[in-house]
Amino acid sequence: MNQPFLNFVEQLVIAEVREQLRNLPASFHQYLSEIKIDRVMNNAIQILPRSFKTLGEKYHDYHPRRLRIKIAVERAIADILHELKFYYVAQTEVEDEENIPTEPYSKK
Repeated sequence: MNQPFLNFVEQLVIAEVREQLRNLPASFHQYLSEIKIDRVMNNAIQILPRSFKTLGEKYHDYHPRRLRIKIAVERAIADILHELKFYYVAQTEVEDEENIPTEPYSKK
């Protein structure tokens, strides 16, 4: 059995992620930069044919393959956010430095 090209898998993942992001309600568009990559990635991987999901395990290459898929998902999210004029940081946890108070709360 020949291993399919990863680019084809990446294209499937990117197409699915873009579809997921486009199907979000309009009220969520302001929160796109906060969407967790792992959640989107797992959703995208679930729609792939079973043969693609188990292929990495067959070739004992699950983690590098998952990393490539994660990179494809990050790329898809970054592309769609660029189209929506949002900035995306490709990290799963980022502190929101803008909301850190710079002076003590005023007493009421």
